[in-house]
Amino acid sequence: MKLLHGWPAVVVEKPVKTLIVSDVHFGFEAELAEKGIRIPSQTRRLKDRLVEAVKMVDARRMIFLGDLKHMVPLSSRIEWREMPRALEELRDLGVELVLIPGNHDGDIERILGDLLRYEDSRGVLLEAEKKLYLLHGHTRPSPQVLESEIIIMGHLHPVVSLRTDLGLIVRRRIWLYARGDKRVLAEKLGLGAGRRGRIDLLVVPAFNPILTGMSVNSSPPREKLWPLVKSGAFDLDRAEAITLHGERLGSIRQLRRALGGCEA
Repeated sequence: MKLLHGWPAVVVEKPVKTLIVSDVHFGFEAELAEKGIRIPSQTRRLKDRLVEAVKMVDARRMIFLGDLKHMVPLSSRIEWREMPRALEELRDLGVELVLIPGNHDGDIERILGDLLRYEDSRGVLLEAEKKLYLLHGHTRPSPQVLESEIIIMGHLHPVVSLRTDLGLIVRRRIWLYARGDKRVLAEKLGLGAGRRGRIDLLVVPAFNPILTGMSVNSSPPREKLWPLVKSGAFDLDRAEAITLHGERLGSIRQLRRALGGCEA
């Protein structure tokens, strides 16, 4: 398993070459239009980026960690008409498409039919180079999560807030990596007892580059945190931020101090 350099994607070699991405949010333009912000459809751009990533690593499977679509509870013309055509092009490359539904994916089976294979929204265990547990992150995982070594999730669109030399605050997409404790995770989420040992958490940046996300170093309100962190099994302050190009920025605690306590 490796992070694809410069891309918000995980590459898994076994048992089949797989790309894991999250939060594509086809159709997000429709919500912006409702707010009076009109931009051209980004479907082609997102599809081209997905195709480019697949060809780059010669992937045979692509797993979406939820929020493939954007609008809820209704769906936009982009999601009904453009999203299926985009995914058909991916499938025509010989790529198996798998979706672990997120909180924005309601009614998606009516739109996409058998273009994808749909997994449980609570997550799925993937036997790869390591035992991976994949989910979107908005729900509690199933007890099977305790069989894994690494949890990979999306949902948060993690970004880091950085202060420039001019005093401006800019945001950059990051990977968020934390170490956790299986015993605490099991107890707090009611997943059973008896499991001990380390379990790691990797939060995937949003594939869609336009979307905003959770600034990990500007103290997000606790109610906005996801079930895995609310469990107390993972310490967000000690989590490490890593850029898409692999630069290790340090812990969230260090980055919060560097920002000077600014709420960005």
